[in-house]
Amino acid sequence: MTYIIESMRTHAGVPTEREAKRKGQRVEILSPNVGQPLVLVYRDDHNHLLQGTQIERVEDAGPDVLTITTRNYVYTFIKGGCANEIC
Repeated sequence: MTYIIESMRTHAGVPTEREAKRKGQRVEILSPNVGQPLVLVYRDDHNHLLQGTQIERVEDAGPDVLTITTRNYVYTFIKGGCANEIC
């Protein structure tokens, strides 16, 4: 399933440097399971991979919102849809 990056924040809620660059981009989340590293495939960036730290929590924060908390950051994604009007 495709997700749109909404935010990439520290546990204190501070935006990361990566958030400004990646917000609105389409990603696929590979195996979003607690205890596994977060792996994102950036669909708008030539399938670039990001391997993050270990996932601590995965939660549906609304009907179309997914929040993943890793050891270092909190990622918020919007399910499906199009990024920047591009499908």
